[in-house]
Amino acid sequence: MKIIRRSLLGLFTALILIWLATILALQFEHHEYTPVSQEQRDQASHYLANKITPIPSDWQWESFEAEPGVILRTGILDVANAKGTVVFVPGFTGSIDMSMSTITQLSQNGYRVAAIEYRGQGKSYRPLAHPEKGYVQDYQLLANDLAKFARHVKRNNEPLYFFSISKGAHLTMRMAAEFDVDASAYALVVPMIKINTGNTDYQWVERSANALNAIGLGKMYAPGQAQWPPLPLKFGEANECNSNPDTAQLQSAMFALDESLRVRGTTVKWLIETIHSSHLLMSDGFMHALTQPVKIFTAGDDRLVDTDAAQQFCSSLTQCEVQHYPDARHCINREDPERMHAIVDAAVTHFESANKRA
Repeated sequence: MKIIRRSLLGLFTALILIWLATILALQFEHHEYTPVSQEQRDQASHYLANKITPIPSDWQWESFEAEPGVILRTGILDVANAKGTVVFVPGFTGSIDMSMSTITQLSQNGYRVAAIEYRGQGKSYRPLAHPEKGYVQDYQLLANDLAKFARHVKRNNEPLYFFSISKGAHLTMRMAAEFDVDASAYALVVPMIKINTGNTDYQWVERSANALNAIGLGKMYAPGQAQWPPLPLKFGEANECNSNPDTAQLQSAMFALDESLRVRGTTVKWLIETIHSSHLLMSDGFMHALTQPVKIFTAGDDRLVDTDAAQQFCSSLTQCEVQHYPDARHCINREDPERMHAIVDAAVTHFESANKRA
């Protein structure tokens, strides 16, 4: 019995020491960007050739101070006699630079476009000393930032719309539920209403993330997550987010050329805040304030977000319709340029229809 007690005491002591070491490592974390060789930079440049829409000459980069010290990168593409303003909100790890094709197409359809990179990505404020970690303090905070920005860019006597992707769609819906923003319609592309945990039980993920966060490990990468790049770094291969080898590494190529854009891998805190926020979005009555028309675009082969949950969420809203693409994966905005062009056209039709009904 003494041997057993000593063994258990030794195991407990070892676990405490490991926990303390991890806490200290997170507290004093040192970050270095993964170096990229000149050969890899050349490969990235070659891969991007003729695939990225140039920034229009009349595009204006701006910044928005969400609160003291929290500077978010934004930008506006204005047009004469605009039909309204579309607020563009990218998905997790996305940036304005990567989305210029969509922004330009919206502009060509007569809309003023105001884009924002929310906390934690693009060239906006990063909350952690390790800037590449996906981290969310609170979705309500992100939603409030977005509400402030929307009010800032809205013009009198002109409708306001939202075109939001994945995580951006999630925080857009939190904003619609909790903050008084005078929007006319919403277009949500592969909305991250609920994450897809694949073969791993969702409740087990929730319990594990709750436990790790409760003992102070929220800033730690969630199991299986790591900073950019996925190894080995290759260009021209399909992945779980994008089935098209010609576009699957567009983001990685941009990360290779501009390290300040990099964000990859979710932390425990990101995971648990997302799960808790998903419970809110799908709870009875939470979305009662949203009465404006919503159009949701879903992907049939989405391995990152739960498509069924997004469709169920849509059915719970006052005015919502789904347009489904059975063969698409989550990175639908980059996977097939022609299909994404059609999605933007459908969103524009949705905005125009909402304006006629107003």
